[in-house]
Amino acid sequence: MSQGLVVGIFPGADPTAIEQALTGQQIDLTKVKVVSRQRAEQQDDSALHFMDVEEAMESNSFSDDMTKGMGIMGDSGGTDVPGMSSRGPSLSSFSHTARPSYFGAWPIPDDEVDNFNGAIDEGRAVVLYSDADGDVAAKFKAAGLRNVRQY
Repeated sequence: MSQGLVVGIFPGADPTAIEQALTGQQIDLTKVKVVSRQRAEQQDDSALHFMDVEEAMESNSFSDDMTKGMGIMGDSGGTDVPGMSSRGPSLSSFSHTARPSYFGAWPIPDDEVDNFNGAIDEGRAVVLYSDADGDVAAKFKAAGLRNVRQY
Protein backbone atom coordinates (compact mmCIF):
# COMPACT_ATOMS: atom_id res chain seq x y z
CA MET A 1 0.00 0.00 0.00
CA SER A 2 1.39 3.42 -0.91
CA GLN A 3 2.14 5.89 1.85
CA GLY A 4 2.70 9.06 -0.17
CA LEU A 5 5.78 11.18 -0.57
CA VAL A 6 9.23 10.75 0.98
CA VAL A 7 11.65 13.68 0.81
CA GLY A 8 15.28 13.96 1.89
CA ILE A 9 18.31 16.17 1.40
CA PHE A 10 21.38 14.70 -0.25
CA PRO A 11 24.66 16.23 1.03
CA GLY A 12 25.75 17.18 -2.51
CA ALA A 13 24.29 17.50 -5.98
CA ASP A 14 26.49 15.19 -8.06
CA PRO A 15 24.14 13.05 -10.19
CA THR A 16 26.46 10.03 -10.14
CA ALA A 17 26.82 10.09 -6.35
CA ILE A 18 23.06 10.44 -5.86
CA GLU A 19 22.31 7.59 -8.26
CA GLN A 20 24.92 5.30 -6.65
CA ALA A 21 23.63 6.02 -3.14
CA LEU A 22 20.02 5.29 -4.13
CA THR A 23 20.73 2.17 -6.20
CA GLY A 24 22.89 0.87 -3.35
CA GLN A 25 19.70 0.79 -1.27
CA GLN A 26 17.67 -0.77 -4.12
CA ILE A 27 15.42 2.26 -4.49
CA ASP A 28 13.21 2.31 -7.61
CA LEU A 29 14.71 5.20 -9.58
CA THR A 30 11.62 5.56 -11.78
CA LYS A 31 9.76 7.09 -8.81
CA VAL A 32 12.57 9.48 -7.86
CA LYS A 33 12.80 13.16 -8.71
CA VAL A 34 15.87 15.19 -7.81
CA VAL A 35 15.63 18.95 -7.41
CA SER A 36 18.96 20.78 -7.65
CA ARG A 37 20.84 23.64 -9.24
CA GLN A 38 22.91 21.29 -11.39
CA ARG A 39 22.72 21.92 -15.10
CA ALA A 40 20.69 19.41 -17.13
CA GLU A 41 23.59 18.55 -19.45
CA GLN A 42 25.45 17.14 -16.41
CA GLN A 43 22.53 14.78 -15.76
CA ASP A 44 21.93 13.27 -19.18
CA ASP A 45 23.65 9.99 -18.31
CA SER A 46 21.62 9.48 -15.14
CA ALA A 47 18.59 7.21 -14.75
CA LEU A 48 17.11 9.76 -12.33
CA HIS A 49 14.69 12.51 -13.27
CA PHE A 50 16.38 15.82 -12.43
CA MET A 51 14.49 19.07 -12.07
CA ASP A 52 16.91 21.96 -12.63
CA VAL A 53 15.72 24.97 -10.61
CA GLU A 54 18.07 27.32 -12.46
CA GLU A 55 16.38 26.56 -15.77
CA ALA A 56 12.92 26.73 -14.19
CA MET A 57 13.61 30.14 -12.65
CA GLU A 58 15.07 31.51 -15.91
CA SER A 59 11.80 30.79 -17.69
CA ASN A 60 9.67 32.21 -14.86
CA SER A 61 9.22 35.96 -15.00
CA PHE A 62 7.98 37.70 -11.89
CA SER A 63 7.75 41.06 -13.69
CA ASP A 64 4.06 40.73 -14.53
CA ASP A 65 3.17 39.60 -11.04
CA MET A 66 5.07 42.47 -9.39
CA THR A 67 2.82 45.16 -10.84
CA LYS A 68 -0.49 43.32 -11.17
CA GLY A 69 -3.22 45.00 -9.13
CA MET A 70 -1.01 47.89 -8.07
CA GLY A 71 -2.85 50.62 -10.02
CA ILE A 72 0.05 51.15 -12.36
CA MET A 73 -0.48 52.10 -15.99
CA GLY A 74 -0.92 49.07 -18.15
CA ASP A 75 -2.53 47.16 -15.32
CA SER A 76 -6.07 47.73 -16.58
CA GLY A 77 -5.48 49.61 -19.81
CA GLY A 78 -6.43 52.93 -18.17
CA THR A 79 -4.58 56.21 -18.00
CA ASP A 80 -4.00 56.38 -14.25
CA VAL A 81 -0.94 58.21 -13.13
CA PRO A 82 0.46 56.52 -10.03
CA GLY A 83 0.03 58.69 -6.95
CA MET A 84 -2.29 61.26 -8.59
CA SER A 85 -5.78 59.81 -8.11
CA SER A 86 -5.01 57.65 -5.13
CA ARG A 87 -2.13 56.69 -2.98
CA GLY A 88 0.21 54.73 -5.23
CA PRO A 89 2.31 51.78 -4.32
CA SER A 90 5.40 52.36 -2.24
CA LEU A 91 8.82 51.04 -3.05
CA SER A 92 8.27 48.29 -0.49
CA SER A 93 5.44 46.98 -2.69
CA PHE A 94 8.05 46.01 -5.26
CA SER A 95 10.49 44.32 -2.92
CA HIS A 96 10.58 40.57 -3.04
CA THR A 97 12.43 39.32 0.02
CA ALA A 98 10.98 35.83 0.12
CA ARG A 99 13.07 32.99 -1.25
CA PRO A 100 11.53 31.21 -4.24
CA SER A 101 9.82 27.96 -3.42
CA TYR A 102 10.78 25.00 -5.55
CA PHE A 103 8.28 22.61 -3.95
CA GLY A 104 4.85 24.13 -4.53
CA ALA A 105 3.67 21.12 -6.52
CA TRP A 106 4.24 18.64 -3.69
CA PRO A 107 2.29 18.16 -0.46
CA ILE A 108 5.05 19.44 1.82
CA PRO A 109 3.96 21.58 4.79
CA ASP A 110 4.89 25.26 4.49
CA ASP A 111 6.94 25.20 7.67
CA GLU A 112 9.21 22.51 6.18
CA VAL A 113 9.48 23.84 2.61
CA ASP A 114 11.95 26.54 3.66
CA ASN A 115 14.38 23.89 4.88
CA PHE A 116 14.33 22.15 1.49
CA ASN A 117 14.55 25.46 -0.41
CA GLY A 118 17.60 26.38 1.68
CA ALA A 119 19.28 23.10 0.79
CA ILE A 120 18.81 23.87 -2.93
CA ASP A 121 20.14 27.41 -2.48
CA GLU A 122 23.22 26.00 -0.72
CA GLY A 123 23.99 23.66 -3.63
CA ARG A 124 22.64 20.40 -2.25
CA ALA A 125 19.97 18.25 -3.88
CA VAL A 126 16.53 17.35 -2.58
CA VAL A 127 15.34 13.87 -3.48
CA LEU A 128 11.61 13.11 -3.72
CA TYR A 129 10.02 9.69 -4.01
CA SER A 130 6.35 9.38 -4.96
CA ASP A 131 4.03 6.53 -3.94
CA ALA A 132 6.43 5.38 -1.24
CA ASP A 133 5.90 2.30 0.83
CA GLY A 134 6.96 1.93 4.46
CA ASP A 135 10.65 1.24 3.93
CA VAL A 136 11.58 4.06 1.52
CA ALA A 137 12.26 6.53 4.34
CA ALA A 138 14.62 4.02 6.00
CA LYS A 139 16.36 3.41 2.66
CA PHE A 140 16.77 7.18 2.15
CA LYS A 141 18.45 7.46 5.55
CA ALA A 142 20.68 4.47 4.80
CA ALA A 143 21.64 6.12 1.48
CA GLY A 144 22.94 9.16 3.39
CA LEU A 145 20.03 11.55 2.91
CA ARG A 146 19.33 13.95 5.74
CA ASN A 147 16.12 15.46 7.11
CA VAL A 148 14.10 12.60 5.64
CA ARG A 149 10.37 13.28 5.90
CA GLN A 150 7.35 11.24 4.87
CA TYR A 151 4.06 12.91 3.92
